Amino acid sequence: MQTFRLLLAAALLCGWSSCCTPPDEDFVQKPYVQRQMSGLANDFLTLLPPEKAALPAAREEAKWLADTAVVQSAAIARENRIVLFGWLNNILVNSNVRDRGLCWQVQQDLYRDMRRRPVKYFRVGLTIRDRGTGREHSCVYVNAAGGGLQDSIVLDAWKNCGHLVVLKQKDREGRKWEEDWREPFVSKAFPEGHSYGMDHHLVWPGWAKKRPMLIQRMFQSSQQEEAKSASPAADGGKQAGGSGAQAAV
Repeated sequence: MQTFRLLLAAALLCGWSSCCTPPDEDFVQKPYVQRQMSGLANDFLTLLPPEKAALPAAREEAKWLADTAVVQSAAIARENRIVLFGWLNNILVNSNVRDRGLCWQVQQDLYRDMRRRPVKYFRVGLTIRDRGTGREHSCVYVNAAGGGLQDSIVLDAWKNCGHLVVLKQKDREGRKWEEDWREPFVSKAFPEGHSYGMDHHLVWPGWAKKRPMLIQRMFQSSQQEEAKSASPAADGGKQAGGSGAQAAV
């Protein structure tokens, strides 16, 4: 009996550790991951009207979003060195043992990666669950273009250490899910088609002093656009003045 208990404990420990470490870089080649990406792409297509879901362009977008969600969820976990269940990892971050890995940070990292390509048929958004409580949790969602959180597919890259969790509407019943109030700010920081790498993070007020992270301004892209639009007026036909304005940007 004692031997049986030891073997059972070892098996449980192995299962626990396999679920609590980020996937390896080559995990995408495994059959179950290929099936997950294919299934998720089909799930995204069910969000569209049948006539749109049949379009090759829509199917290609759904495949790209699904592949990106699965692959980048694992990459984000590896980048942040997440090795424990989400809530336990939070303790390490809040204790300054680790720099990053809170659910809202992982949420925004995944949103960043899924906004690198403009999409026509889908919308990538942010959602928050049980806001203001001890169960507060942040995720990304995907819906048809113009749609919101209702009837969308929620993607959780945080819960299982980079092993993507997919939640449909029926899976979210019993909890209070709502649109994330931070999305307007995050969407400006990560506009569709951006080329920011994984080292581009967002820091909310109060965290900048607490975390040794690479900080880039949230409205960097909009400020650059404003500067570019203002530069012709600043030139005034003066070459030197125009050069100075450009250097200031």
